[in-house]
Amino acid sequence: MPLIQTVTVGARTIDLHTFSGEVVEEKKWATTQVSGGGGGYNVGSGQNNPVTITSTTTTHDQFFVRDDSGQEMACEMTDAGVALRKGHRVTVLWGIIKGNERGPYIAVYNHTTGNLTLIQSAVARLAVPPAPFYIVIGYVISVFASCFYGIGIIALIAMLVYRSNQKKRLLATFRPAVDAAVTQIRSPN
Repeated sequence: MPLIQTVTVGARTIDLHTFSGEVVEEKKWATTQVSGGGGGYNVGSGQNNPVTITSTTTTHDQFFVRDDSGQEMACEMTDAGVALRKGHRVTVLWGIIKGNERGPYIAVYNHTTGNLTLIQSAVARLAVPPAPFYIVIGYVISVFASCFYGIGIIALIAMLVYRSNQKKRLLATFRPAVDAAVTQIRSPN
């Protein structure tokens, strides 16, 4: 799988890879998770408790791409909304953080239709690492401190602003590399 670019985002080094070929098989399906709660009689108020029901639907894409040399690659994505079918020519773009063997798909370009599917959640997951343990502990302490002292609210707001700015900065560093890679895969082979 060709490495097309290496980019450093904060403390992470991310390799961007591509694979191009013809879709030889594809499948799309959805799963729905339903949950609910509540109901019953509230003895204290004499009222019925409301029933709440929620559902979450997840779409799944699975397709196989065969390149010109006959090598095949299987791709599976969740909530990506990839529009393709058997016979279409596509290029898949994914990123791998140095030290890992795999990484998420971040884009699929359909050369047949000219459609680009950019998976924003995967771009963010690559660019922005999970909050460090000390930040999580800081959030917890700030929430408890805000119950007793106003300083906790100030600390919580400061931490949230810091984390938000950090995410924006990391994404602003990674996004031009993704855009350059997308421009490269859009060009004729």
